[in-house]
Amino acid sequence: MSDIKAKILAVDDNVVNIKVLCQFLIKQNYEVITAESGEEAIEKFKSESPDIILMDIMMPGMNGLEATAKIKALAGVNWVPVIFMSALASEEDKVKGLDVGGDDYITKPIEFNILGAKLKAVQRISDIQHKLTDTMLELIQYKQAEEREQEMAYELMESLFNTGKHLAGKHFYIWHTPATLFSGDLIVANKSSANRLYLLHADSTGHGLTAALPLLPVSQTFYQMANKGFSIGNIAREMNKQLKFIMPINRFVAITLLLVDLENNILEIWNGGNPSVFVSNEKRKIVKRFDSKHLALGILPDESFDSKTEFYSCEGNNTVVMYSDGLVEAKNSDGEIFDEAMLLDTIKSASDSATLRDNIVDVITSHLNGGKAHDDMSLIVLNTQQDEQAD
Repeated sequence: MSDIKAKILAVDDNVVNIKVLCQFLIKQNYEVITAESGEEAIEKFKSESPDIILMDIMMPGMNGLEATAKIKALAGVNWVPVIFMSALASEEDKVKGLDVGGDDYITKPIEFNILGAKLKAVQRISDIQHKLTDTMLELIQYKQAEEREQEMAYELMESLFNTGKHLAGKHFYIWHTPATLFSGDLIVANKSSANRLYLLHADSTGHGLTAALPLLPVSQTFYQMANKGFSIGNIAREMNKQLKFIMPINRFVAITLLLVDLENNILEIWNGGNPSVFVSNEKRKIVKRFDSKHLALGILPDESFDSKTEFYSCEGNNTVVMYSDGLVEAKNSDGEIFDEAMLLDTIKSASDSATLRDNIVDVITSHLNGGKAHDDMSLIVLNTQQDEQAD
């Protein structure tokens, strides 16, 4: 503790009382400022910012109770302890003092050993309060800095993850609702000059920023390799190499890679750890199901990695439905899961493929009934022969 313990504002209209009080406080190493009225006490509080106030109650003009109420209002959230000094010693008088914001009460004539003990106790509490205030300010500054960093990271990831989203509405329709600010689900698309549409649907383990970060190299590798016309098997292999190198143990990324030959109406798929992909015909009958045949990325070493893909030749305008496990594991408030069977019922009952995405979204929204899903949810609905100029 420093030699100067605190700055005290002593308020009393009696000059003798003030002189005696100041002598005692100065001997105790306190810095002392004085006021002889309630009005002057308020002005001294504004200009001097005392740490503790000793306030007489009975003063001409504005009394100590009124002055204390105004000072407490000026102090706001800052705690400035006020100890009343008064010859009024009844319980009712003490209650009045505490009601206007007083923190302690000492009766006149003052017993200076009692006053000294009260000041030490008040200063200990004040020191703790100041430390708490400083800590709170540091936490606020830390929170603000963290929010700024998250905003920058969010903007960066949105920019990267929106790669190829201009194709949505021309060839496919998407829906994506993250559980937190940062999503572990990712949808990226690219259309090559050879009239081939590449789609990546990824789902990283976990939630929030830790789930979103591994998607950065995944999205960039996908776009760069798809832009050069690499096969989806080779794209999956390269992604796996990168994630195996950078990902910690027990962290991985489930992905579905889909290549649509728009000219020949042929689908090629690589599914590693994602839910099944469904293909329905124009009558809404499920004609093909692509189950996961591979492990998620970031688990196997390159020499054990299987890049083999599956093919399907579509007849007419087929609809492809891809989705994350968050969608078919979404629980409502009754604990009921929106499962695969409910999704298939929605697909089969849709009037046409153009509105299928909206139908699925409506059903899952109704299932949750205003609740929030515990995991990221994402959905892709693709029509294999959709008009290039569609919205």
